[in-house]
Amino acid sequence: MNGCAGSEGTESLAVFRALAEFIEAGMPCALCTVEHAAGSTPREAGARMVVPADGRPVGTVGGGALESAVVDRALEWIASGTTGTIDLALDAAKEDGLPSQCGGTVRVRIETIAPPRRIVIFGAGHVGAATARVARAAGFLPVAIDDRDDLLDPLRRDGIATIRAPLNDAAAAAAVRPSDALVVVTRGHAFDLEVVRQVLRTPCAYIGMIGSRRKVATTREALLPAGFSETDFARLRAPIGLDIGAETPGELGVAIVGQIVATLHGR
Repeated sequence: MNGCAGSEGTESLAVFRALAEFIEAGMPCALCTVEHAAGSTPREAGARMVVPADGRPVGTVGGGALESAVVDRALEWIASGTTGTIDLALDAAKEDGLPSQCGGTVRVRIETIAPPRRIVIFGAGHVGAATARVARAAGFLPVAIDDRDDLLDPLRRDGIATIRAPLNDAAAAAAVRPSDALVVVTRGHAFDLEVVRQVLRTPCAYIGMIGSRRKVATTREALLPAGFSETDFARLRAPIGLDIGAETPGELGVAIVGQIVATLHGR
């Protein structure tokens, strides 16, 4: 039994909730777990803390100089993508400059976690929903945006992130990140064009729009007089997806996610 802290609680639920929130927000972080404790230590094995890249931890592995050392190492390893363990000895004579009753040793495992890349899907109809499910199976974090709860609710029940927002403000609602892949599959050409106008103004890794070659040509004709350049238009992958003869929503989801994977890998 450890003699330095009375409570055995590890606040695991709060830590894992915070971890999930950091991942969904796209924040790199590190899960720090006390693997072994010997002697008089602040916390016993199993104590956890999650450290986000902004340096504000949730949970605790002991406080004081011990915790400060763990946070410093976690931030260093988040930057380098390193995972490993560190061994720390608590000096019984010094703890924040004052005498301490703690004089044991602890081993802390630090697991760095890079959040999955987001695929933001504008439109939660048949193709959008199928693309979200394929994207999740491929290890991405899908986010579906639509203004229709009846289409978003089944995705929510499946645990897929959703945002209810009008399509004329969809890019702002998505808070597009440079690493995002954006899929435009709304319920009509006018809505697709409106979303494309928004997302072409954002930095992102991929933009794709569903539609025929005639629709793509019409989109170009609408964008160029509106202040977009040929370089801007060239960012748009349209018709979207790999040419695999896809017809059903599921097949289209595979073609779309496959093209995103190829693009991100420089293929």
